[in-house]
Amino acid sequence: MLTRRALARALATGAASTLVLAAALAVTGGPAAADPGAECPPGQSNCDVWEDLPGTPGGDGGGPTNPGDGGGSGGGDRTCEKDDGTVVPCYDDVLGWFNSADDCYYKRAEPQPPDVEPGLTAYLRTCSGAGSSELVFLADPPAGFDPPDPEQIAMNLFANLVLEPPEIRTAPSDAPGLVGVPVWLYDASSWETERETDTQGGVTVWIEATPTKILWRMGNGETKECSSAGIPFKAGVHDPRQPPPGACAYPGYPRSSGAEPGGKYEITAVKQWTVPWGSSTGEGDEDALSTERTATATILIDELQVVTR
Repeated sequence: MLTRRALARALATGAASTLVLAAALAVTGGPAAADPGAECPPGQSNCDVWEDLPGTPGGDGGGPTNPGDGGGSGGGDRTCEKDDGTVVPCYDDVLGWFNSADDCYYKRAEPQPPDVEPGLTAYLRTCSGAGSSELVFLADPPAGFDPPDPEQIAMNLFANLVLEPPEIRTAPSDAPGLVGVPVWLYDASSWETERETDTQGGVTVWIEATPTKILWRMGNGETKECSSAGIPFKAGVHDPRQPPPGACAYPGYPRSSGAEPGGKYEITAVKQWTVPWGSSTGEGDEDALSTERTATATILIDELQVVTR
């Protein structure tokens, strides 16, 4: 069971600029049940709070849930109250976050207009009865504006990332290899970039896992590092002693595998990915995340027999 956390960030009602531009946007959103016992963010008279991640706001932490609760709300069971006592969603997928100081919704403009002054942020403000939205420029987020942390969403995506371990292919494979003869190494698993995206509370976050290299531990203390899957060996097409460009090949074992456990060398493949992340808020990191997957296989290496007469 997840522990509820109060939204403790103090958010000002900011009115840094009088610049207001008209922008058409329909007003939507319906009432939802109030939770009078909830702890509210600054400036809000009645609300429920986000659950701790993972999972979506209002969920039980056991996985993705449908964030809607009628009227386009994306805040689960979190509700706010207008001056006249009307209960409304604290967050609406279309309108953004409710500010009980002026009974208006605020949503960060995406993308930001090109003429935004330094230190200001453009928000779409929608007030009841206005019938449209207007663009306002504020130095601080309005009261009640408290989207989830993009980094936390990225970490959840990263934690649930499903990546295939290497599928080891070697040549030789169906016959013993020979001392001093190159061993071809190939990873048959996917080397495509995997992308995952999640949207919570108006914040969209994505991560992209891209394979970067594979480290082959040959079982004798030596390693071979390759920046691609390699090339599968094809009999009659390739010369096993002369791997072409793009192939990943170990130059050859200096001794047989006879003294190894089971009479074979154990090869370990460690495939590595870089996982940059970004978000609709502009936050992100190109270098923070990386991961790896491992697989093993064995290979028999015999001594090269020299026949003399």
